[in-house]
Amino acid sequence: MIYGIVGNKGGIGKTTLSVHLACWLREKGKKVALVDSDPQGSSSRWVRAALPEVSVKKLTTSDDIIETVPQIAEENDDVVVDGLPGLSDITRAILLITDKAILPCGPSQLDLLAVFEAVRGLRQARQIRGGKPYALIVPNRLQTRYRLSKELMVALESLGVPISSGLGLRQHFADAPGQSTLVWRMHGAGQAADEIEKLLIEVTEHGN
Repeated sequence: MIYGIVGNKGGIGKTTLSVHLACWLREKGKKVALVDSDPQGSSSRWVRAALPEVSVKKLTTSDDIIETVPQIAEENDDVVVDGLPGLSDITRAILLITDKAILPCGPSQLDLLAVFEAVRGLRQARQIRGGKPYALIVPNRLQTRYRLSKELMVALESLGVPISSGLGLRQHFADAPGQSTLVWRMHGAGQAADEIEKLLIEVTEHGN
C-alpha cells in the first residue's frame, strides 16, 4: 500500500502524520519505507531517530517519485510518501502513484482554501487514473469549543471526500519532532496517543 500525505500549505501536519503512520505500521510488524520529498529532510531525520527500522528514501523530483516509488512498494508492505506544500509537480506525481491520498487540513480559512486546491489536484489525478486514488481528509489542530472548527467541518463536508476524526490542538503533537520521538512514547500523552491511534486506524482501514 502506498500512502501519499499531501497538501497545499505548510504547517498542516503532513510530516507529523507521515512519521507517525510509517512508525505505527512498522510497529505492527509491517516492512515499511518512508519517502521524504522535502530537500530539508525533516521527516527523514525524525524517523531515523525515532525508529531506525523504517527504511528511509529521499526523492525530491517528480520523475523520481513516479519511477522509484512503485519499485520501493514492491520491496515493502507499505510506503508512506511525505509530500511538499503546494500543488507542485511533486504533489501531482504523488497523486498519480499513491493508493491512498491523505489530505491534512488546519483550522484556518487559509488552510480551508488550500485543501480545496488539494482536492482539485486529487480530482485531476482521478480523471487520469480512472478513479484512483482513494482519499481521506484529516482535520488537524482542531479546537472543538471554537466556532471556526465547526465551520471548517461543514465546509469540508461539501467537498465530497471522506473526513477522518482528525487531531486536536495538543502540545504533544508540537513537541514530538523536537524530541525525535513518537507521541505514544511521551509522558502524559494519553489523550494525544489515543487520538492519533484512532486516526491511524481510520487511515489504514478506510477505503479498503
